[in-house]
Amino acid sequence: MKPEISDILALGESFTTEFKKSGTSNLGREICAFANATGGVILMGVTDAGDIVGVDDYNRLKSEVQAIARSAEPPIAVEVKSVGEVLYVTVPEQHSKPYSFGGKFFLREGATSQQMSRDEIREFFFKEGLIHFDETPCPDYDIDKDMTHEIWIRFASRASIPANMDKETALRNLHLVKESKMTHAGAWLLCNEINPLHPACRSDVCAV
Repeated sequence: MKPEISDILALGESFTTEFKKSGTSNLGREICAFANATGGVILMGVTDAGDIVGVDDYNRLKSEVQAIARSAEPPIAVEVKSVGEVLYVTVPEQHSKPYSFGGKFFLREGATSQQMSRDEIREFFFKEGLIHFDETPCPDYDIDKDMTHEIWIRFASRASIPANMDKETALRNLHLVKESKMTHAGAWLLCNEINPLHPACRSDVCAV
């Protein structure tokens, strides 16, 4: 047994290590989870207890692993090699997060890979800087109540919005409304007082 394998087996499964006894069942899930975290190693031909049972037909299994990694969205780069009887799959840290497999997002938690919930996916996007706060819906902004006629006329004039254009269409085209909800950027632009919406803010007059 080579030192690099024996050391990993001694530590057991972890945040960066997964053992698979045989086959490629759920392999896409594991690769995706490592790609969304900090990378990891998958040892194929090893039981959960860390016992080596080996794999058959290395070349076929290697091709299957690479095909699974390529079918992720976006494709995930992996390194596959044989170390004794074990197929050693390395998932380097990736740079196009988040990754999904089969239309689902997975993340490594401890020694297991878990499917992310809607809220977890959203939080992940925030953490990776893929969603900006100003683009998200402002839950406390009521378009009918907070966007008065005076505010709209002033904004439409300064934004050169045609008088006959529907309000929501105009705001949607400006990316200030999403799914019929005002974004935080829109709320800042189209309110007289931001404090009720964002108590921590110091600005008293926000409407353009």
